[in-house]
Order: sequence, then structure tokens, then C-alpha cells
Amino acid sequence: MKTYALYPKRQLLFLLLVFAAFILIVFYSEYRLEKLYNIKGLNKELNSHAQLIHNYIASKSLYKNDAMQELDPIISILPDKNIRISIIDNNGRVLFDTEIDNSLALESHYLRPEIQQALSDSTGTDIRTSASTGIKYYYYAKRFDEYFVRLSVIYDIEARQIIEPDWVSLLFVLLLFVISSLSLMLLTARYSKSISALKKFTVQASENNDIDSRLTFPKNELGNIGQDIVDIYQKLNSTKQELISEKEKLVRHLTILEEGIAIFTQEKKVVAGNSNFIQYINQISDNLIYSAENFFDIPEFSPIISFVDAEISANKPEKTGQPSYEVIITRNGKHYAVKSIVFLDNSFEIIINDVTKPAKRKLLKQQITENIAHELKTPVSSIKGFLETILNNKPDRTKLLEYINRAYTQTCRLTDLINDISLLTKIEEAGHLYSIEKVSIFEVVNSVIDDLKDKITENNIDIRMSIPKEIEIRGNSVLLYSAVRNLLENAIYHAGEKITVNITQYMEDQQHYYFSFSDTGNGVPEQDIPRLFERFYRVDKGRDRKAGGTGLGLSIVKNAVLFHQGDISVKNRKEGGLEFLFSLNKNTHA
Repeated sequence: MKTYALYPKRQLLFLLLVFAAFILIVFYSEYRLEKLYNIKGLNKELNSHAQLIHNYIASKSLYKNDAMQELDPIISILPDKNIRISIIDNNGRVLFDTEIDNSLALESHYLRPEIQQALSDSTGTDIRTSASTGIKYYYYAKRFDEYFVRLSVIYDIEARQIIEPDWVSLLFVLLLFVISSLSLMLLTARYSKSISALKKFTVQASENNDIDSRLTFPKNELGNIGQDIVDIYQKLNSTKQELISEKEKLVRHLTILEEGIAIFTQEKKVVAGNSNFIQYINQISDNLIYSAENFFDIPEFSPIISFVDAEISANKPEKTGQPSYEVIITRNGKHYAVKSIVFLDNSFEIIINDVTKPAKRKLLKQQITENIAHELKTPVSSIKGFLETILNNKPDRTKLLEYINRAYTQTCRLTDLINDISLLTKIEEAGHLYSIEKVSIFEVVNSVIDDLKDKITENNIDIRMSIPKEIEIRGNSVLLYSAVRNLLENAIYHAGEKITVNITQYMEDQQHYYFSFSDTGNGVPEQDIPRLFERFYRVDKGRDRKAGGTGLGLSIVKNAVLFHQGDISVKNRKEGGLEFLFSLNKNTHA
């Protein structure tokens, strides 16, 4: 309570200090202005004397004839007989001085302050004690072409009265400010209790404390306003708590939804949204999106955007319902339902949902079985053919080694195929056997790049990685390594030479990190995009065999991402090449 009780005293003290400072500033400014005005008048008078002396010297050619001693007639007609006159040439030599008989014996006056100032400004002044007479002077020097005329006025009581301001007027000004200050402080004291109560209220409000029920305001204008402010605050605080509670429910609801949802203001600023919304618009857009507000820059959403603009611009005050509009967008073999709802205040909601129907599980298993049989048949048939040729034809040593090497190559291909099938089967049916540990995504990607360094160099590929070193997830390093390696090998073998590969972590939410893996290569035909993750699917039916691939790389990538409770999609980039967008759960549970 002491803090609040002392507030009026501190306020009065503060006002006193402010007014004191203001008075001092005005007083000093007035003093300076009047002093400058007086000095200006004195300088004007001395300047006229200096000009008169110069005119006399010029008319009599005293400087050219070295006859400065003949200045006495002009000195005698000056109104002030106490003015000391000195004539100083441009080198600082004193040619004449009314107080010194042998002026030529004086030291150089070139460095005197008034002479230095006159060199640059044509006139100069100074107040100091003379080294030759020991008397304090007010010096005024005026520069002419060949010499300076310096006039010195003894700086005594009379001179100070001329230069110094009139203290009576300054004290009168001071008195007026003191009276004004006292009047204002008396007026402030009348409202000090109301201010103290308001101060107590603001402290409690800023600390989010409950307002003291004993807080009262005096019965004056300010007190009434203060009481109204407290009442309004209490109502607003109650409403705020209700809104916070509702917002927390909304955020929790948005987080667990599978749909992508974002709520916007009438000005198209994001109010709330979930990470699935960003992920969905990235799957549809040609460019990598970081903010939900970029929704309005994507051409595919133009029907929805036109609907929203039309509803907002209509601005119907009688609108009672909530207009909505829905379109289906097909992209990369997937179908997305995009719906907008415009509310009464012209804010609106956008909902995106993946409505792609999954292939029948029975048909998928049948296709997988047929594909495995077909893929195994090719290397086995090759190995059998080479061995039969060796046994039946008994070739020479050169041919023998050639057949053995070809059989060995097919054996390696068969081994890779069996290993990839085994890996896929284990992920799908025995994922719990993989250990879960802390994994640095940065280190995994770096390891893959190091291991494929020769192939990267051979194909002139530029790798650009933008993944923070501190990013870690709980997952399986073997599966993550396999996923990244298969993505990079896919780019090396099929995207072409002299390409750029970008690996970026572009977003995160409470549960997932989001990544983009893209290349600037050839891309694939649009009709092949939906099937890229299928086992043994090849865009060019012969290219994987020539490159030594098994046709299971991207299937392994997808299953590794699913194991880490993420999602993955692929699309052709507008500039060329493929872009894979995938997410990884920060804390994978086996």
C-alpha cells in the first residue's frame, strides 16, 4: 500500500522537477538571447569605428607610407576616448597601438583568438587579460586587405553592464513561471487520489491480478472516469478468459484433424490453422510454400478465391447464413476437396481434404506378387543361361571369364532385389524390430552425400542442403539413411547430368518436421506421377535395369517415411525436375 500512497507525492515532485528544468532552460535561453543582442549592438558600434579608422588610413595612405603614428587626429574625434586601437598586419606584427609606445617590439599577434576568427569570418571577438598591459579587455578585430583594425574596450563594470542582460526582466519571467507552477501543482493535488487509485488499478491489471474489491475513486470527474474504466476492464477480462478457453479448444481440435484447415480475416490474414493445410497446398502448388497466406497466390485455387472475393465485396448487411463453396482439384494423381465457408463478419475458413480412394488391397497384393515373380525371373534366367552356355559349349578362357562376370553381375542384382524386398517386408510386417533412437537428420544426409561422392562428382551434380544441425528426431537411422540414399540415387541415375539437388527443411509444428527434396533434372511425364511409389514401377521400362536399380527405391522411401509416422508426395516442378515433400514425426513410436 505504501507504493500507491507515495504516488501523489512522487507525482508532485516530478512536476516540480519538470517545471524547474523548464524554468532553467527558458531562463538560460532568455539570458543568452539578451546577452547576444547586447554584444551584437556593441560589435556594431565598434565595427563603425573600425571602418572609420580604415577609411582614414586609406585616404591618407598611412599603411603604404608606414606612417601609422599619424592616426592621432582620427582617434581624437572618436566618441569613446577609452577605446584602445591596434593596427596589426597580416603577419601578426603590431604596427600601431594607442597604449604601447614601441608597438613594433610587441610579440606577434597572429595567434590571438580574435585575429584567427577574423581570418575566416572577417571579424572576431574575445574577452581576456592583455599580456602587454595586464588589463582585461573586450577585443573586436576587423580584417581588411592588408591589415587588421583591432578595438579594445576595458572589460570593467560599465562594459559588463552593456553586455550582460537586464536581470530585472529575467527575474520577472522567473516569477511568472513559479506562479504558474504552483497553480498547476495545486490543480494536480485535487486529482491526486484519483490518480493514485488509477495507478493501483493499472499495476494490478498489468500483472493480471484480480482487481481489489476495496478499490474506490473520489467523487470527481477523474474519479468517475476511473470507476468506469475498472467496470469496463472487469467485463473485458471476463470475455477474454472465455475467448482464451475457446481458442485453446479450437487449436487442439485443429491439431488432431486430418483435414487441412485455415481461418482468415476479411483482409486475408491468418487467424488460425494447422500444419496439414501447408502440407496440402504444397502438394498442389508448383512452388514451395511456407505460409498459409500464400494460398491466394496459387492459380489452382482461383475458383475458391473468386468465391471468397465475391462474398466479401457483396457486403450484404442482411446476410444471415454462411455461404459455402466446394471444388475438387486433381493434382499428381490425387484428388483434393477444397471448401470455403464465409462467416457473418466476412472472415472465412478454407478446408482441404485428400479424397483420393485407395487401391483395393487385394489387387495391390496380387500386383506385388506378380511383379516380384517377374523381377526375380529376369536375373535367374540370365544366370541359368550363362551357366548352361559354359557347361554345354566349354568356351575358351576369355569367353569363360566374360560369362562368369555377367553371371556375377546378375547375382549382385538378384541379391540387391532380395535385400530390398526383405527390407520392405520387414518395414511393413515387422516394424517393431527396428530400434528407436535419437537421429540427427543433418548427419544422415551428410553421410549419404559422402558415400555417393564419386557418383555425384562423376555426374557434375551440385548438392545444396539447408537443414539445421540441431534437428533431431527419435527414429531409426538405418531406415532414414536408406530413404535419403534412394532419393539421391534416383536423382543421380535418372534426373540427368549437371543438375542441382536441393534438400530443405522448410517447416515444423508440434509433431513433425517437414522436408523438401528436389532436383532440376528431367522430371517425369505427368501420367506417371501417381505410380512412382509403386513397387517395380518404371517410367522407362529399361532404364532401371541399365542403371542397376531394383525398381524398389521409391517404395522403400515411402515405407521408411510411413514408419516414421510421416507422409510423402511427389510432383513435377514448374522449372523442371521432381520435388518430393515429406514429413517425419519428431518422436516416432515403433
